[in-house]
Amino acid sequence: MPKKRRKLDVFCQNAECKCYNKKGLKNIVRNGKRQNGTQYYRCTECGVSFVRTKGTIFYHKKLKKEDVVEISRHIVETNSFRGVARETKHNKNTICSYVNLIAQHCEQFNDLLIHDLKLGTHEIDEFWSYVKKNKRKWNSNTLKILNKEMRTLS
Repeated sequence: MPKKRRKLDVFCQNAECKCYNKKGLKNIVRNGKRQNGTQYYRCTECGVSFVRTKGTIFYHKKLKKEDVVEISRHIVETNSFRGVARETKHNKNTICSYVNLIAQHCEQFNDLLIHDLKLGTHEIDEFWSYVKKNKRKWNSNTLKILNKEMRTLS
């Protein structure tokens, strides 16, 4: 008797699929793992395979999430790129590329707030104040990046 399919909190990322962007359906099955531990998924409706990390800083990257978090923690402590490379035993260019990638995602988020949501500077300031007030729910890397973005708005 085959196993029952579980509802996963993942949705099909194929825009042509009828199950696109619908969570909680049983059309997604696990389909192996990458070398860095990222889970592959497959939609049973359209047959497209994908990973959960699409659209994040982890997409098409070889480092594990724990390594990226460790790099981010060192950067938050204002260590130099070379110092972070020595501490984490990764190449300096790898550190620089991840920092650039994080900065690009922050810029995209900032653009979303300003252009797509059409928020004014006061509304964005209130948003960041709310984020700061609830900082115990955020990790230190996120707060560092958010503070930097907030300073660029002022």
